[in-house]
Formats: sequence, structure tokens, C-alpha cells
Amino acid sequence: MEITSKKDIIGIIFLALSVIMLGYMFITPLNHYIMHIDEYFTMSITTLPLGDIVNVASWYVHPPLYYILGKVAVTLGAAIGMDSLHSLRLLSIIPYIIILVISTTKIRKEYGFLSAGLFTFSLAVMSEFFAHFLIASMYSWAVLFLLIVFISFTEIIKTNDKKAWIILTVFSILCIYTHYFAAISAACIYLILLAYIMKFEKDELERWAMSIGAALILFIPWTLPLINQMSQAHAISGIAQINLNTFINALGYIAYANDVIIGLIATVVLIAFLYIYIKDSKGSDEKERFLALSGAGVYFGTILLSIIISVVFKSVFMLKYLLPATAVMWLAISIVLGRIKNRKMFMISAALIAVLLIVGIATTFATNDEMYKNGVQQKQILDNITNNPNSMLIIPSQNIIMYFLDYADHSNIYFINVDHVFGENMDRLHKLYDFNTFNGNDIDKVIANNTQKNIYIISWGDPVLNTSTEKLDTQAGIVFSKVKSTNTTTIPEEETYYEE
Repeated sequence: MEITSKKDIIGIIFLALSVIMLGYMFITPLNHYIMHIDEYFTMSITTLPLGDIVNVASWYVHPPLYYILGKVAVTLGAAIGMDSLHSLRLLSIIPYIIILVISTTKIRKEYGFLSAGLFTFSLAVMSEFFAHFLIASMYSWAVLFLLIVFISFTEIIKTNDKKAWIILTVFSILCIYTHYFAAISAACIYLILLAYIMKFEKDELERWAMSIGAALILFIPWTLPLINQMSQAHAISGIAQINLNTFINALGYIAYANDVIIGLIATVVLIAFLYIYIKDSKGSDEKERFLALSGAGVYFGTILLSIIISVVFKSVFMLKYLLPATAVMWLAISIVLGRIKNRKMFMISAALIAVLLIVGIATTFATNDEMYKNGVQQKQILDNITNNPNSMLIIPSQNIIMYFLDYADHSNIYFINVDHVFGENMDRLHKLYDFNTFNGNDIDKVIANNTQKNIYIISWGDPVLNTSTEKLDTQAGIVFSKVKSTNTTTIPEEETYYEE
């Protein structure tokens, strides 16, 4: 690993900072708290038998692969005395470790230290990457799988290696079974590859068709569950309607656009950066320019296809769904920066990237602080429920049952009596967990019969009661409250909640 320039030194500094960020992922106080409401769902579903996990996932909004990996992680962790939360945290960190290895070997070898270092550092501090390399959800694995798809795509363009076609196919399938928006990004890669083949390598059209055909065939077993999930998409909560603000925030998500101004600034910076590269690379090999700009094609293509689906079909778009495509965009930015030859152009480009990094780092610190405060508050609430024998918990909302099913064996808990929860028969759940049930109209009786207890309620929206409650916390529409006094109670209209 010969160090030949100041660019290499900067890249090595970025790599060192990336290793420090990896170390911090293991010791951050966030690891001791629930950071996002979806982690409750993950922790509950991974306590189910494997067959039940697949069944529940088929009624949820995501494919099953991550939850299967989560079950394996929780099982292995339990064997060495690790609790489920820390096992799932480790599962989410593993992709960043693999990305670091890929960056310090393959990306460093092909594109230099600067590209490798900037890429790994950006994945630690930009957008919502740091949080999602910790949160017990599928996003970190979707990021890893899509990056491998993109890297194999670059290998096909450079060497047309048969092994690269196999890797492209296998990891595209893994994207499909991990997150549907990672699958959309993989589809963008296939479309860009098709454009390349039609322009430069028409003889490879057969391989392209075989690859995409194999991916589609291997997805057939999940076709019916996908149709079932799509049929329920109208009930999804937490999904914003598509408008101009959404579009601008999506374009600026490379810096985590939490408002339109930041989104607009990030978009302008990105466009200016790409313009500088196009101008600087005039006269360069056409295939090389195509390859360098293809990452932007994946990013913008994912945004465009996602918005089209949301407008034509129904709104299914959330900004964080762009994380895998954003990782590809940052890899492309890192590669492009390393290839800019003109010193003046490079300095301008580096300044533009620095602006994005400053915004991203500031947002990451603010987001982590907010998650920490929310995590501490929710842990105190749930500790009061599980550690106090004089406390009880009431869940009056059907789908929230699955989010807090993991607490059934650790607290005096009452679920609203329904036929099923995410496809799981209530009788089946009774055999697996210890909990009480009540009919919806009898919640007032449950409260009246337990006036001597500390009664907590977790509901979708504010509970509609004739008795007063104290709101303790709220996250993504789910409200944690405590009953102050008892009287007649009515149940709010049920609303399906999916957010992840």
C-alpha cells in the first residue's frame, strides 16, 4: 500500500476516522436503549419460531430475510449469555465491518485511498447511516447487499467476468428478500447495465437476460405474500404524501435532508459536483465516464421510480427507504472525487463535499442525542411496568400487540382480544406467551377492576378514555400513557401501523 500523494494521506485519515466510528458503534450509550419504535417489532418477531416469523413477515411490509437473520443472531447470542437487543445491535454493525474490509482492499486498490476513506467515513456520518448501523432493522444489510450489486456491476463493465455476473444475480436476490426499495435500486442497476450493453456490448444481452430471469424466478416463492402486503398498503401509517417538499428532501437525502432548505442546498451541491466532474473528464474514456456517473443514475433512478409508484399506485415512500441507494451515491461521489485531475476543480469539489459532510455530521449528532433521550425515557416507562409487580399494561390497538409481544412474559399485560395479529392466530400466540385478553368494550371494566394497580396504556394515538391519563411519551404515533383515575372507557378507531 504505497502512499504517493496528499490525496492518499487524506484518505488514510478518513479510514482512521471510520475505524474510530466503528469502535464507537460498539460503546455508544445508544446500545442500551431502544432507538426506534420498529425495534420493538423486531425484538418480538425474533422470539417466534421460524415458521411463524415468515408468516408474520408476509402480513407486514417487508420481506423476511432480515427477521430470519435476526432469529439466528438472537439464538446465537442467547447461547453465550447476550441479551436480544445487543445481539441485534451486533447484527446491524456487521455490514459496516464488511464494508470497511471491502473499502480498504478492493475500493482502495482500484480507486485509491481517498475514495476508500471518504466512502467509509461518509457511511458513518451522513444521512441516517450511523443510526441504522445500530438499529435492529434491515437497512444496514440492504446497504451492504446493494453495494455488492453495484460493485459487481462495475466489474462487469470493466472485465465482463463471469463471477461478477453470478455475484450480481445472487446479491440482487438478497436485496429483493431484504427490502423492496433495495430491490428498486437493484432494478435501476439492471436498467443502467442494459443501457451500457445496448451501447457498447450487445453480445452480453443474453447474460443480462439470464441474470434478471434467475432473480425473478427465485423471487416467485414470495410473490403471493408480496401481493398480500400490497393489498394492505392503503392502511400504512407514517407514509407521507408525495409533494414538492418530499421530492426536494429526497434529492438532498445524501446529507439527510430533514427540511427543505437543507435538501435544496444538498441538491445544488450535488449537481454542481457532478457538473464539475463532467467538465473535468471531457476527452476521457467514454466507458469510464459512464461507470463513474452510474452511481448517480442509481440514486436518481430510485427516487424517480419510488415517486412514480407512489403517485400511480399508492404512497409507499419514506426518505429512509433511500439509504441503500444513498450508499451507492456516496461510493460514486468518492470515486468521482478521486478521479478529478484539475487541481482547481478538485479543490472546488472537495469544498462542496466538505459542506455536505459538515451538514451530515451536525445532523447525526443531533439525531443521536434525540434518540438517546427518547430511549432513556421509554426504558424508564417499561422498567416501571416490568419491574413493579403492582403495575399492568393495556394494549388496546390490534397491530401494536406484535410490537410489545416480547413483554408478555415479563409483565402483567392485557391485549385487546382479536382473531389474529399479522396473520398469527391469537390462540397460537396464547400457546407461546403468557398474557391476558379483554374485549374492546370491556376496557373500562379492566381498569375499574384494577384501581389498586399502576395502569399503563400503549396505544395508537391518544387513548380515548373517560378517565384522565398522563401522556408519558410518544413516538411515530404510538403513545405511552398512564391512567390517573378510572371511569368509563371507549376504544379509538383502529388504525393499522407500519413504519419501518
